[in-house]
Amino acid sequence: MLTTILSRAVPSVWVESVRVVHWPSEGLYFINVIPTHGDYWARFKMKYPYWERVALKYGAKDVDVACPVFPTLKQLLSWLIDTLDLSQGERNLLHLFC
Repeated sequence: MLTTILSRAVPSVWVESVRVVHWPSEGLYFINVIPTHGDYWARFKMKYPYWERVALKYGAKDVDVACPVFPTLKQLLSWLIDTLDLSQGERNLLHLFC
């Protein structure tokens, strides 16, 4: 589900798979896009220039990395949902799958 959403969000970058990464020692979550993590997020940020404002709204702990990192999975998903303006159905599925 997440792979499909992120593929549609930035169709100019090939997305093979996506996974939510949790750093237990840091207590942070981010989204890893395979195979071109850095390229994907650079193009995402160009296409959605308000991404940072939304990330800060949801309590991002670091925005100076490829994908912003959040203290909870809920904050990460809320940021993505709002940034991409997902439909209610997509929102519900994303919360269900993650």
